Amino acid sequence: MGYRHISLCCKCGLAPTRIDEVGLTDDHELVIHWWCEDCKRVVYASKSLADCWQDCPKAEPKQEIPEKTLSDAFDAQFMHSIGVRLD
Repeated sequence: MGYRHISLCCKCGLAPTRIDEVGLTDDHELVIHWWCEDCKRVVYASKSLADCWQDCPKAEPKQEIPEKTLSDAFDAQFMHSIGVRLD
């Protein structure tokens, strides 16, 4: 699973040392709330879920495992589970 870091900072430029709350609004926004240690005020950052969706990283293509490789692995695992050693 890939993810992209979301940069947060107060108007004074300080990044939060701790996030107090993360929530959703009734008009479909993500809200992040924290206390700014530098300027001593409550900060709310919000972003629409549509914008969040657009900013999501693209999924990496999944590598297909050949069917023969899977069946061989399951066969070996089964044989091992019943005490057969394949040397």
